[in-house]
Amino acid sequence: MLGHRIKKNISLSIASVAFILTTPTFAQTTETTTTASTSTGTQEPSKSEGYLKEIRDILLLNINKLPVYLNQLTKMSLSWLTPDDSSSTAKLQNSFTMLANERIQNAKTHNESQTQFLNAFLGRTAPKNVSEITYQTLFNPPPPPTAANPTQNEYASFMYTMNASGLNIQHAPPQTFWNETTPAVILYKNYYYTTAAVQTYNGYILSELFANAKNENKVKKTQDSLIQQASSSDWFTQIASENIGVVLRQILLYNSQTYVLLTQMQQTQQKLLEAQVMNNALLIAVNQEAENRLYSKAAGMKPV
Repeated sequence: MLGHRIKKNISLSIASVAFILTTPTFAQTTETTTTASTSTGTQEPSKSEGYLKEIRDILLLNINKLPVYLNQLTKMSLSWLTPDDSSSTAKLQNSFTMLANERIQNAKTHNESQTQFLNAFLGRTAPKNVSEITYQTLFNPPPPPTAANPTQNEYASFMYTMNASGLNIQHAPPQTFWNETTPAVILYKNYYYTTAAVQTYNGYILSELFANAKNENKVKKTQDSLIQQASSSDWFTQIASENIGVVLRQILLYNSQTYVLLTQMQQTQQKLLEAQVMNNALLIAVNQEAENRLYSKAAGMKPV
């Protein structure tokens, strides 16, 4: 705001100089006009000269203030180039650095504890295809016992996605020779179509986990690297010491990624809403049998 006001005043002062350089011509023209007007008795010369004098006074006042404005502009520019050595910035830097270090340590502990949790869950009766039913299979590298067969990790990740999404549960499709007008056939067809629609959507959503695992979770690794960079002590030292122009460019780069993340969050919320709608549809399909019994009882008919 201060810089905007200074620039505005400087511009006004420069315009004042230009105006004063052309003022004699303007004054001469005004004097001739006012003199001519006086001969006809329509206007007095003193009033026009008073207006001209007032304009000159205002313009000269702004010109006299020009060194003050330039001095303030210089101070503002130097303040942008001066390193920040304030105690408040140093405290924020220390707090953010500690927060980043704790987050990195928590992530490391979280990954290292997976083997312990798996052993506690599976016990001594773990099935041979344990890698196909444990989420940790999607890690890179996965913890034992999944890591015992590294060549089968991709297939294990695929099978885990199938199991988690429900695509492993197959349903007998409606037969072409069935009588499509029979109430029981209509009920089963509706149930089959709804269940298949929900299961395939589940597979679409969870296939992203499989894609990440197949690509060695490079997206997550890159995100973790950017988070570590944005939270490291070197980054905060750079902000406090480098020219503000360099820091602003780097902040703009991070802001562009903020837009990407916001878009991804919006897409995730949309997927959650779609999943909730499909869950409601599946509940309706499963409830068809109970609805059929209720209707048949109310109508005094035998359930189909």
